[in-house]
Amino acid sequence: MQGDYEILVRLRNREQAALEMVVRRYAGYVAAVIQKTLGPLGRAQDVEELSSDAFVALWENAEKLRDNSDLKYWLAVVARNAALKLRKKLRYEAPLEENLIYDMPEEIPLEKEEKCALVRQAIDGMESVDREIFLRHYFWRQTVTQISGEMGKNQSAIKSRLARGREKLRKILVREDLTL
Repeated sequence: MQGDYEILVRLRNREQAALEMVVRRYAGYVAAVIQKTLGPLGRAQDVEELSSDAFVALWENAEKLRDNSDLKYWLAVVARNAALKLRKKLRYEAPLEENLIYDMPEEIPLEKEEKCALVRQAIDGMESVDREIFLRHYFWRQTVTQISGEMGKNQSAIKSRLARGREKLRKILVREDLTL
């Protein structure tokens, strides 16, 4: 089995087989680092894409690495940084809030931040199970199947709770909007 130095030399010589060797050796590790960093926000396609990006970065930067570089560590740092960047982006995307905000009556002008705070208050006011399902689905981007498996609930029950929860949330928001 070749060490990192030998592989790095071969990568610098643009040997495709060296890159394939690195992928076989470290793909599972890199994917685990990404999945751990993304947590519940991580989707399979995000893990796959970020993993590929890490190996492409290695290929493109092989000449810049020091001779004593630990490829496993280097890949982990690159993968973790990319995952942190994606996680930050995903946390700031709020599909639930956006959809509900634009469905709210426009008679009372509210700034976007105030509307987001209103959505958060409404979600905080939900029953704990409904709130957890909402957060998992709309903010952590888990599928109904994932939620069902992790919470030990039937998929149709999760779908029903999401539908009822959306309706309750809509009513709460309309009621709150009228009292502002």
